[in-house]
Amino acid sequence: MKLWRVDSFFILSVVLLVLCSTISAFGQTKVEVSLSSKQLENITQKYDLSNIDSLSISTRLYHVSSFLEGAWLSEQDSLIYKGLMQKTWLLGKAKLYDSAIVYTHQLYDLARQNRDTVYIRNALTKLGIYYKNNNQSTKAFQYYNEAFKISRISKDTMGAGRSLHQMANIQASLGDYLGCKTTAIDGVTYLEHTSDLRNLAGLYHIISVANRQQKNYKEALKYNEQAITLGKDSISINTIRLKNILIFKNTQANILADQGKYKQAVTILKTLSLDPIVKQNQVEYARVLGNLGHVQWLDSKDNKNSEALLLDALVIRKKINDIKGILTSNIYLTKYYLDKDKTKALEYAEAAYQYAKQRHSLTSTLKVLGLVFELKEKTNEEAKEYDRIHKKLQEVNQSNREIYAVTRYENDKLTNENLILKAETARKERQQVIYLFSTLFIFLIGGVVFYLYRQRLRREKIREVYNAEARISKKLHDELANDVYQVMMQMQNDQNDPEVLDKLEEIYHTTRDISREHNSFKTGEEYATELNGMLSSYSTNGTKIIIKDIDDINWQAINPEKKIIVHRTLQELMVNMKKHSHAELVAITFKKTPKGIVITYADTGVGVAAEEIIYSNGLQNTENRIKTIGGSFIFDSEKGKGFKAKINFPN
Repeated sequence: MKLWRVDSFFILSVVLLVLCSTISAFGQTKVEVSLSSKQLENITQKYDLSNIDSLSISTRLYHVSSFLEGAWLSEQDSLIYKGLMQKTWLLGKAKLYDSAIVYTHQLYDLARQNRDTVYIRNALTKLGIYYKNNNQSTKAFQYYNEAFKISRISKDTMGAGRSLHQMANIQASLGDYLGCKTTAIDGVTYLEHTSDLRNLAGLYHIISVANRQQKNYKEALKYNEQAITLGKDSISINTIRLKNILIFKNTQANILADQGKYKQAVTILKTLSLDPIVKQNQVEYARVLGNLGHVQWLDSKDNKNSEALLLDALVIRKKINDIKGILTSNIYLTKYYLDKDKTKALEYAEAAYQYAKQRHSLTSTLKVLGLVFELKEKTNEEAKEYDRIHKKLQEVNQSNREIYAVTRYENDKLTNENLILKAETARKERQQVIYLFSTLFIFLIGGVVFYLYRQRLRREKIREVYNAEARISKKLHDELANDVYQVMMQMQNDQNDPEVLDKLEEIYHTTRDISREHNSFKTGEEYATELNGMLSSYSTNGTKIIIKDIDDINWQAINPEKKIIVHRTLQELMVNMKKHSHAELVAITFKKTPKGIVITYADTGVGVAAEEIIYSNGLQNTENRIKTIGGSFIFDSEKGKGFKAKINFPN
């Protein structure tokens, strides 16, 4: 009991101490929240100083850090947001990407805590930028993907399109041209009806680049022209010249060079090299010079200007420390010296390899290693490095595709409560929709069942007709033909009456024809062969049968009842031809159309008068048969002009 009292006293003391600390803290917070106008003015001055472009980046970072200290103490989220946005921007400008990422995560955490969609999206976009600039492409892709989901849920089409633009850029930089084209096309669907022509032009440019890499040059040029056209309407003249006329025209020149149209490519690049706006930007000017030297070398391996242009571009890029550009120049020079000076070529290839590793560029490293292998015998270490990078690149591209695939095809699973719709209202609306669709579904099922029942009855009726015809055929063959044959045998004793014998023989063959006409046949895989055989069997020395495109029809997709009708219909036409037409040539053509099957029959026989067609029982029966399968039977004939028929039915 005594021990309990001591423990209780100790616990009570701790609780009181914590409460006192909490009260003290609350009192301090309350004072800081209520900043005086002078305090607010002081920290605002710090922020203003961080915005002065004439100051060094380090000085501006010092001022914004001072501003943030006051903002954190005040616990005013609007000030904290402002400070973090500015500080991360300055850190990115100073290329201190690791620090920029740390502070952007602070921005993201605060925005999530406040369920602030705007700043969540801003933070995710910044993380995408800084991770990308820090050569962490997979993480950059993930954060851009999250920004895309937020934009899509909040119906910010411009934000969604811009995120997809950056995601497609990352995929293109990793050599995943199939994936980047898919992502860019999705981005176009978000931006094509907005005022953001700059990013829309960028998406068209990515699609153009992807098509170029896939050697689809016609499509590449088409999207390149669209990018240039949109770029001219998007922004100020200087930016147009650099972002559109330069980058897009450079791409256009590369596409033309890939097609072997070197003269056109050189013309474009020379025009760009003389542009004063281009000359003011050393990065872009060096790019134009390098491309011009490379394309002139492609056009003529003995071009005297190529080497100078390539070396000038390399000097400029080294001067401004453009690592990506230096890498490209070394690759161009490796190719230039490949057949001229193996030693120099290897020097530039190995230099390119070092810069590729410095940039952490998997695609560039693979490309350079390929050149190194070509110039010298590859070692086991280099071969292992090549395989390792190749596998890593495949894994990164596959990972990026899977990330976007989940976003594209699955429901969004964001946990931000401010994005959830009012539950009760949504539930009632869903209930009403469910009731409506349930009613429609019941009616639809009822209609389908009724239709299938009618179709079943129709098929059964057709099969009954077919079976009855088969039975009649068998009876005619087994009874009538045999009886007539028996009479003919008896008459053979009378050698003085050959006409009777001839007549009986004719009757016998007639009954045999009837049996053949109504004989059963297969409606499965052998149907086309049997149908072709039936039609061909009517060919004689005096009659030639031409059957065209019968195998182009997918008979397996047509139900047996329709096959029976087609067989009987064509058989009726062939019998009529044999009995009445005396045609020398018969042509039967089969054709598949979007709506069904069309069979055309034509012969060069004696033809028949219109009134005779109307009262022909055989043709009337044929027409009725075709109508039972939802088709039509159209015939045309005149005395002395042959007979034509057109059969049309849905498949």
